[in-house]
Amino acid sequence: VAVNAKLEYDVVEVESVNEHASSSGETKKKRLGIVLKDEKKLFLIVASELVPTLEAKWGVKLVVKRKLLGSDLENYRYIHPVDNRECPVVVGGDYITTETGTGLVHTAPGHGQEDYVTGQKYGLPILSPVDDNGIFTEEAGQFSGLDVLGEGNTAVVKFLDENLSLIMEESYQHKYPYDWRTKKPTIFRATEQWFASVEGFREAAMDAIGRVNWVPPQGENRISAMTSSRSDWCISRQRTWGVPIPVFYHLQTREPLMNEETIGHINSIIAQKGSDAWWYMKVEELLPAKYRDKAAEYEKGTDTMDVWFDSGSSWAAVLRKRDTLGFPADLYLEGTDQHRGWFQSSLLTSIATT
Repeated sequence: VAVNAKLEYDVVEVESVNEHASSSGETKKKRLGIVLKDEKKLFLIVASELVPTLEAKWGVKLVVKRKLLGSDLENYRYIHPVDNRECPVVVGGDYITTETGTGLVHTAPGHGQEDYVTGQKYGLPILSPVDDNGIFTEEAGQFSGLDVLGEGNTAVVKFLDENLSLIMEESYQHKYPYDWRTKKPTIFRATEQWFASVEGFREAAMDAIGRVNWVPPQGENRISAMTSSRSDWCISRQRTWGVPIPVFYHLQTREPLMNEETIGHINSIIAQKGSDAWWYMKVEELLPAKYRDKAAEYEKGTDTMDVWFDSGSSWAAVLRKRDTLGFPADLYLEGTDQHRGWFQSSLLTSIATT
């Protein structure tokens, strides 16, 4: 759970539950959890600004017992409602507001970039118990095998309610990312990927931008802003087509095997047979001679290269391979959308390798 360090929070006691508060009109549906109907005293921590809103929404009277800042809550401990492990309260960013909710947000380092950054800061476990098909894995315990966005969600809500951890269930309309190809909802997951760091040559790239004559001139400002602030480049993709990333993984340890010798050997094979050779040749055929006696211990990686790495390397395939052409290119033509795409990928691959 994350709080905003700058917000004020109240410790409140729940009193005077209105049994008729479960209905909220035609446009919204809500259901109060069993915990509000329990006879035991219930104390909660909520953002101070939201106390009146929550009283109206939950149909309860909230009596303030203590006030504190979000920063005071940092590293307080609580018990996870599903697996009973002890967890710390962490401080998140400005995305924690008092516009909706309670002023505290669920933090899942394995399922969101902002949450991941927060998790790294506090050393939280990066749990991502969801497989490629959107199904809970064995890591999710009793919810294993359930569809995350369907029966899995229903099962989690039911569990929380039955174990007195659910205050209210409510349906509301909000923005959610959908895949533009399939028109289906997207699930963010933390997965192992390959990254190309730009830190070692960012300054050189910025210098190169300054030596180019940009037409129109504002193009220089656009690509300069993108390059100066960009993060490491995720160059791997999980697709059924594309140029393979030539890495082998140890079957037991999952340690990657990829060095100048292995890449050089695979490069010579691809030069003769094309990149599809990676997919149909055996591990022992793809490994250099010194590694072949251990071929049974490895498997081929299935990740492919980001297509922008392909297109961004076109200068090498064209200009470096033809005696009649010189390097660097005299002219690069594309639309302004390519400041983020082809222009930038061409710049980075060129500066990094020449």
